[in-house]
Amino acid sequence: MNQSTVINAGENIYKKSIKIVESLLEDNIYFHSKYSCLERQIVKRVIHATSDVNYADTMFFKNMPAEKTIELIKDKIAKNEPLKIVCDSEMTKAGISKNVNKKAVLNVYCFINHENLPESAGQTKSASAIKYAIGEIFPDIIVIGNAPTALLAVIDYCGELTKTSNYIPSLIIGMPVGFVGASESKTLLYENDMFNSIGNIGNFGGSSPAAAVMNALLSESL
Repeated sequence: MNQSTVINAGENIYKKSIKIVESLLEDNIYFHSKYSCLERQIVKRVIHATSDVNYADTMFFKNMPAEKTIELIKDKIAKNEPLKIVCDSEMTKAGISKNVNKKAVLNVYCFINHENLPESAGQTKSASAIKYAIGEIFPDIIVIGNAPTALLAVIDYCGELTKTSNYIPSLIIGMPVGFVGASESKTLLYENDMFNSIGNIGNFGGSSPAAAVMNALLSESL
């Protein structure tokens, strides 16, 4: 079996999966009324990645983030500039595919295992790592798929940076998972009018849905 056959088989499976997702959402009034056409494409990809249709009822899109991010990606492609993405975990980073949109140059970073990561009293390693990465990279997009403390750090630190350096990320994807702080951190992101953001309400989330959002945006930028 050659590589072309394998790729075509994968595409066929993906298309079949999306058809199944669409059938499951056919009678979901919230899904069809709440989200724009573009947002529905992103939600479907998240459901495909997780096999969890609950995302159709819990995702949020603040300040037209999908449209703005697709504009950004296309602009980066036109200028042959890299899209800088910072993640909170290696799993989230690994889930972002460079094959979805091969025209885009992706520079994806995770500093959780960085050798020069400073110690910060009272902060988790995830929070320290994401703050360090932001300060070093000044990324276009920040993707949080695991640690609620990292998302809280992003909201606080980026809020400070807008005052001191005029830096603000083009997009924050916030989908941390867990029973401690996950729901609260995502609610804070949703309620913050400063940032363009995509996330979900509740305890569930993870690297897979967070990366799926990024992959969907890359796919829709073709």
